[in-house]
Amino acid sequence: MTRQTIFAASIAALTLAAGTAMAMEPSMPRSQRAFAKLDQNSDGKVTVAELAPKAEKSFFRMDADKNGEVTSAEIDAALTKLINARRNRMLKSMDADNNGAVTKAELDSFVTTLMTAADSNTDGGVSLDEARSFRMAKLKK
Repeated sequence: MTRQTIFAASIAALTLAAGTAMAMEPSMPRSQRAFAKLDQNSDGKVTVAELAPKAEKSFFRMDADKNGEVTSAEIDAALTKLINARRNRMLKSMDADNNGAVTKAELDSFVTTLMTAADSNTDGGVSLDEARSFRMAKLKK
């Protein structure tokens, strides 16, 4: 494995960890779909009464000993579980020969497949609208 590959994998892991951690803490919805899920009365606003139950459910899901408090060890365990699950999904989707490692050829094949699937008008490139549509289609599956 080259230094560039190790560096890229390290950056990806750090980005993943940061994104995963943010998903576990209370935050404002960033997409129309997430906003609509929280806006239970469809008035175009999210209130504390609508956000608090979701935040509590997400946060206290990490409370392994169910004592009403989430410790740093419980947060670490939850993050580790999510990172391991993400690693396994990444390997499953990119590691074509199932040997536990992703080669440059496997990565190139994955990127080509991804681009081909997202390029809905088959013009050889993916516009922002195509990327958004592709992402939304994947999320809805």
